Amino acid sequence: MSAIPAAPSDVVVAVQDLTVTAAAKTLIDHLSLDFHARSLTAVVGPSGCGKTTFVRTLNRMTELTRGLNVEGAVRYLGQNIYDPSVNPVVVRRRMGMVFQRPTVFPMSIFENAAFGLRIVGAPEEEVDAAVTEALQRAGLWEEVKEELDRPALSLSGGQQQRLCIARALAVRPRVLLLDEPTSALDPAATQRVEATLQGLKEEIVLVLVTHNVGQAARISDRIAFLHSGKLVEVGPTADILERPRVKLTEQFITGRYA
Repeated sequence: MSAIPAAPSDVVVAVQDLTVTAAAKTLIDHLSLDFHARSLTAVVGPSGCGKTTFVRTLNRMTELTRGLNVEGAVRYLGQNIYDPSVNPVVVRRRMGMVFQRPTVFPMSIFENAAFGLRIVGAPEEEVDAAVTEALQRAGLWEEVKEELDRPALSLSGGQQQRLCIARALAVRPRVLLLDEPTSALDPAATQRVEATLQGLKEEIVLVLVTHNVGQAARISDRIAFLHSGKLVEVGPTADILERPRVKLTEQFITGRYA
């Protein structure tokens, strides 16, 4: 998968007619959406609309949930990641994921950031350089550079979440998926994570699931509004917030959704 040449356009991920079902229930319904280089797309919608299921299909995390059936295609630089010949472990290196609650391991800050690199057997000199760079890109380096041997669990919640972002960045993904990464954080920690994401969107593709329309307004380039597993509307952030074309979108954005 790493040998796939970049597509001539700036589309990095192309979702085509994606449908996800569980037993008789449709969770994602014939959804198509492109994600472009150096962009941050906020995926918004009411609880239960399929936001988390959708973002988990983008790197085959849905395969870790029994009973889900995926149809359609998710193309990364032109190749369908659901092709049987594609290794899902490689997919998840190319498209990292950060979850709602920080998932740090009971080890040092350094070893948490290096975890993915250790799994793939990266040389020690490469690990040192990659961890430093990843912590810098995640906006955490200045806070921890003198105590990398400190237990990661001693960090604050916001620092732990930025450490999780650093761990994902250390393996140099092209895409970073984030499932409500600030919902458990206080406003100050949320602001720091948002600042980190604003810097990262100049380098890689970011897909952010958020229930917070204000957050989408602050940091996203584009908003995709989902409802009942369907893509209702997608467009530049200002257009969706100020000039939505669909009544359902307007109701959700203005808080009059019922």
